Amino acid sequence: MVNKSVVLRKISFIRHNLSRLKDKENISLESLKNDFDIQDIVLHNLQLAIQGCIDIGSHVISDEGWGVAGSLNEIFYILQNKGVIKAEMSEKMISMVGFRNILVHEYETINFAIVCNILQHHLKDINEYLLTMVNHFNLG
Repeated sequence: MVNKSVVLRKISFIRHNLSRLKDKENISLESLKNDFDIQDIVLHNLQLAIQGCIDIGSHVISDEGWGVAGSLNEIFYILQNKGVIKAEMSEKMISMVGFRNILVHEYETINFAIVCNILQHHLKDINEYLLTMVNHFNLG
């Protein structure tokens, strides 16, 4: 059974990260490229929000006894296979994991056009994931 207090605490933290990002969602690409302080705020809060989503998924899988994910991506496939999230959401979250990996492991240079796109169009995906968790596990 999912530990509601753990998941709700994670959700609260992610919502804080999202509120910090919301303040920056209309920033221009040029401003983002040239302002290192804004870059730090945006990239750090994106990383934390995505990591929080990963942590929630991992916690749910563990508490429900659904095995152990072999990779971060597999967390979202397991949640999909167990009917917690839909395939479309699984793919969106897996894309977020890929972006997080670029941030954390510096696989490639950060493409700030992608960062702007996430800020303007995909923060809602994280909110949707959180709402799905709240509804599926009756946390609200």
